[in-house]
Amino acid sequence: MIEEPEFYVQELISTEYMDKRVLILYPYELSNEPILKDNIPKMAKVIREYIKESEMYRKCVDTIPNLIWDSQKLSIQNEADEYQRKADELAEKMNEGISPYAWYVKGRFNGEIGGFHYNVDNIVYLDKK
Repeated sequence: MIEEPEFYVQELISTEYMDKRVLILYPYELSNEPILKDNIPKMAKVIREYIKESEMYRKCVDTIPNLIWDSQKLSIQNEADEYQRKADELAEKMNEGISPYAWYVKGRFNGEIGGFHYNVDNIVYLDKK
């Protein structure tokens, strides 16, 4: 008896605008759901921008403790807040219509999924909120 895979795996092809490799995972039992099929192209359109905004937010937040002046800290915090606001807007777009599920992003992955080896910059996976 052949066992059904647990996750459906799809890799986003790099573009000239961003060379990050992104792997998309979602539960195999949802792979034929029309709502998810409609949502994946929406998510794929904005995911690279979402990752970029999230990374810039993290960079700002990590910088703040190393600053001396309150004016610098406030400036970087305001910049971080703007990156977070943009990331939140993109998250709304990519999660539109799929509640109670949402897309989540994890960083670098180098390992096996379903017997195949992947080495990617980010994994985007669907899970319940």
